[in-house]
Amino acid sequence: MAVRVLLPALALAPLFVLAAALPAAAPAAAKDITAQVTADTELGQRLTAVCRMYCLGNRARSTLNQVTVVRAGPTAFHVSGRATLINHQTVEPTILFGAEIGGFDLFLYTVTIDATGTLDTPTCNLKVDSVRVLDDRLGLTDVARREEGKVYLVPNCQRFMVGL
Repeated sequence: MAVRVLLPALALAPLFVLAAALPAAAPAAAKDITAQVTADTELGQRLTAVCRMYCLGNRARSTLNQVTVVRAGPTAFHVSGRATLINHQTVEPTILFGAEIGGFDLFLYTVTIDATGTLDTPTCNLKVDSVRVLDDRLGLTDVARREEGKVYLVPNCQRFMVGL
């Protein structure tokens, strides 16, 4: 169970590492690389797995909302990302004596995970600077705090520099 609890916070870490690998000539403005990260990594699948374990409801789902990078130095980049875990339970309508009755949302709420990190492009090491969990009805805040300060290696992070 402890390993599974780490997944929500860990799910964003590889995203930031991979996304942050920008070339030296990149502008100082933030660049959105969400689509590239979604297409070129397993982050979406990892978020789905996390949601299967922790989200509540018969229509629960996860979404990678945004990943952005900003140059922080000659080889360092600030990376930030946001993912949401949507908890949704619906009650389907029932047919009673030929008439449809009922059908409503029992609950619908979103837990948001915001994470920031610093990527060193020569080594592809990402240090998790902060992880925040908003509207935490799932009890993930303590798990997220334990991720802060950890360093993760993303193999071949330079592949995200192509075309940037």
